[in-house]
Amino acid sequence: LKYGSDEFSSQTEDSDEKAVLLGNFHTRRLKLALDAEPLDPDFILMYNRSKPLSEDAQKILDKVYNKMSVQVGQTETINRRLKAIKGEEGLAHNWRDRTSAVYAKSNPGRMLAIWSRGLKPFRGTKDKVISALNVLSLNIGADTNPQMIAIKAEIDAEYAIINPGRELQRDDIDTTQDTYDTLHTACRLSMKMEYRNEGLLMNKYPYNENNIQESFHDMELLHGKQQTKWDIGLAPLETKDIGQRTLIAQSKLRAKVTGGDGMMYLASTPGGIDSIGVPLADGVENKFTAAAFHVTDYGLHRHITVVNGANNPVRFNLNLG
Repeated sequence: LKYGSDEFSSQTEDSDEKAVLLGNFHTRRLKLALDAEPLDPDFILMYNRSKPLSEDAQKILDKVYNKMSVQVGQTETINRRLKAIKGEEGLAHNWRDRTSAVYAKSNPGRMLAIWSRGLKPFRGTKDKVISALNVLSLNIGADTNPQMIAIKAEIDAEYAIINPGRELQRDDIDTTQDTYDTLHTACRLSMKMEYRNEGLLMNKYPYNENNIQESFHDMELLHGKQQTKWDIGLAPLETKDIGQRTLIAQSKLRAKVTGGDGMMYLASTPGGIDSIGVPLADGVENKFTAAAFHVTDYGLHRHITVVNGANNPVRFNLNLG
């Protein structure tokens, strides 16, 4: 550590997720020390003031990811509906052709009034297409022709789905931005507390035997020197502890076993299997988040364990992030 500077704040300024991970590790390490020495005033102080800050940052991070997931779902729905409306084979083209069959010859003026700009508005941005739906419905208005009534009903049905979804998406984006600001503030408080705790650790362990001060922090993550990719061989039926990482439920993983099936765990001990196992099918790249391990304490469950289930050697690839 560079004791003259607050590395915890500076190294996480652009990554709130990194701050959450560091805070979780630090709090867990303090808890282990407190369990070993429950009457130690330094550990009591550091743990009690760090725990609520790291937990608060984690909770807000969860909200951010949940909001992002909702936005992705909303975007997919809107994009899918708009794609069905636009294009040569789209609904807008169909509505115009059906309107033309009713009015192109019998009442050209009415045709022009309804489709004053043709299909051009339906080739624009999301919001322009949504606006075009509303305008088209208003142009048809109280038309009593049964075919036009049917067309208007279809248009109104699409608008009823897409417009509220778009408004909800905008609201969620604004809310997420507010949550991002709150998250950043919570992470800064957590990191500042970790820096303050380091001052106590310096006083408690002035000779820093065996880097005991640094052991209370995830130094590899702090300095950005963590290994994030593995390409290793596993012997027949071998179980291997490939590394320790403090993850969160939303941490992304990509794993692949070639040559046989396998399993992957996030364990509390080296080579352990005390989590839900993630099956790895031969030759299939598995994309998942750490939530798949179904652990509740990511400060405790830090050992990435991979198991070769085949009676022959296999190749294992893992990418974090």
